[in-house]
Amino acid sequence: MLIRKNEQNLRVLEMLRYQANQYQAAGYGAKSQQLNAKIRRMMDEMNTEIVKN
Repeated sequence: MLIRKNEQNLRVLEMLRYQANQYQAAGYGAKSQQLNAKIRRMMDEMNTEIVKN
């Protein structure tokens, strides 16, 4: 189950990175920063789960 959840999280992270890059390229820096913050939170959560296991 953990592997499936990690794969799903990685897909979501890639989607968010793509969106952040698109917003940055379009000149929407604030939205890009919000997405980057969400990416960092997700990565922190994933790292915490890995450490626990």
